[in-house]
Amino acid sequence: MRRISVLALAVALFLSLAVSAFGEVQLFVTKNTVKLYDPGLGEHSVLNDFSVAGWKTHNDLAVVWSDREVLAYDVKIHQWIPLDGFSATSALLTDGFAVVWQPGGVAVFDSSKPGWVVGPPTQNAIRTALLSRKMALAMTSNEFMVYDSVLGNWQTAAMDNAEAVFDGTLGDNLAVCWDSQEVCVYDMTMHRWDVRPIQGVQAAVVLDREVRVVTAYKIHTYDAMKHRWFERDR
Repeated sequence: MRRISVLALAVALFLSLAVSAFGEVQLFVTKNTVKLYDPGLGEHSVLNDFSVAGWKTHNDLAVVWSDREVLAYDVKIHQWIPLDGFSATSALLTDGFAVVWQPGGVAVFDSSKPGWVVGPPTQNAIRTALLSRKMALAMTSNEFMVYDSVLGNWQTAAMDNAEAVFDGTLGDNLAVCWDSQEVCVYDMTMHRWDVRPIQGVQAAVVLDREVRVVTAYKIHTYDAMKHRWFERDR
């Protein structure tokens, strides 16, 4: 009986994984054609004469781009949603969101709308972007831009001086960015940036409702429940 139970469990696990894999969007890409399999419809959607520069997939979403436009496919609505005039250099996808960026701008596909939300023009080239289940983050040498999915728009924190050294990370409710002089935390419970002068950041981590910033001598903590900073010696 035990062998049968183990065998039954293995078969159930295999079938579960098979159904999960089958349920994800699938792309088949050639130089000028995109063929997408929609598991909800059990059919293919084909883009002909599309000069593919890049593509990404994740569960229910797919994003493809050329040098002139970006298209997002959402299997929940079984449609391609275009973003015209955008020359993406890269993209990231999570459940419900996709972020694409080019040197002078960033855009996020929000499946709750569904549609694209384009960020404001940047002063400098976007160097990198990050994505979580509720937020997107794009960074230039002196600008930190967060997509707030509750407000449905982009919020920007601009630094006084362009810095060559900067970094950032984010969770589902909080984002933290820093350069050599300041730390910026975006709190989605308050829908605002909180800027604090902290020099020499070595690392930062985002927890559910808390941000911890580490320097050589201090640990600075932003508490999103109290909307206050605290610090202690290392």
